[in-house]
Amino acid sequence: MRKILYLFFISTFLSCEDIITPNLPTNDPILVVDAWINNLDKPQKIFLSTTQDYLDSTSSPTVSGASVSVTDDLGNEFDFLEADPGEYVWQPDSLHKNLGDVGTTYLLSVGYGGTEIIAYSSMKRTSIIDSVNFVRGQFPEGSYYAEFWSREESGIGDAYWIKSYKNGIYQNGLGDIITCIDAGASSEGAVIDGIPFIPPIRRGVTRFETDDDGDFISPFDKGDSLYVEIHSVSFEAFDFLNKTAIQINRPGGFSELFAVSLSNVPTNISAVNNQKFPVVGFFNVSSVHGMGNTLDDEEIEKIELYNREW
Repeated sequence: MRKILYLFFISTFLSCEDIITPNLPTNDPILVVDAWINNLDKPQKIFLSTTQDYLDSTSSPTVSGASVSVTDDLGNEFDFLEADPGEYVWQPDSLHKNLGDVGTTYLLSVGYGGTEIIAYSSMKRTSIIDSVNFVRGQFPEGSYYAEFWSREESGIGDAYWIKSYKNGIYQNGLGDIITCIDAGASSEGAVIDGIPFIPPIRRGVTRFETDDDGDFISPFDKGDSLYVEIHSVSFEAFDFLNKTAIQINRPGGFSELFAVSLSNVPTNISAVNNQKFPVVGFFNVSSVHGMGNTLDDEEIEKIELYNREW
């Protein structure tokens, strides 16, 4: 009888579950400037929105009616016009097929509700991709991985953001934020320079996923394509991207006791006529080099011919 009562007590204790909704303070919205543009011959976009409360899972409110422009140090002005709510676009024209060249400095100007918001960015050099290769994967059997090859330019002080597109779709998951200093350093001070990008960087474009049973599936199948871009970024932008990834990747549970506290990541954007006006986000102008490949019969023949695997 005592054992039955004990089991009843334990089952009752384990089955108790109260859902609570924390009474968190409500903060005034803060302007968010998402201004990552580059020198590709294509339309460039800048996004404006506002922050929202921590537990609010709806889409971020967009900001319409702002004036947005970018001016380079040669006096060229590029006007970004609102195409959709919160989306401001510059279109290449007969005078400018792109935003310019490496070494150019740019000023971002945003007029919003009587406040003038500015930021500066210089276009840094990028690294040239030599090839994008598919290789034979170790698991699961018959799988294919991918990597890119690029010898990073000699000279300490470069920073990069590597982006990839599988079958034309931008891989924008948290694990797809691939950044490095020079050929693979994760912080300033470490010297990995003037060599091919190290394996964790060049192979980071291979995304490993599992099926519903938790078993790994081949990252690439015959017919898939992969396009890789290397974007130059400033050290400040590199720091922004890494701290943003840390803030987003919250494991939850007991480990949160030892996690980095939630906070706004650094920004290079400020309000010049109202120092108390809060603004977050980042402005960076990249030079970009990209290359792609398709896992077709010819590529599979090369994999077997050169015994490419890792």
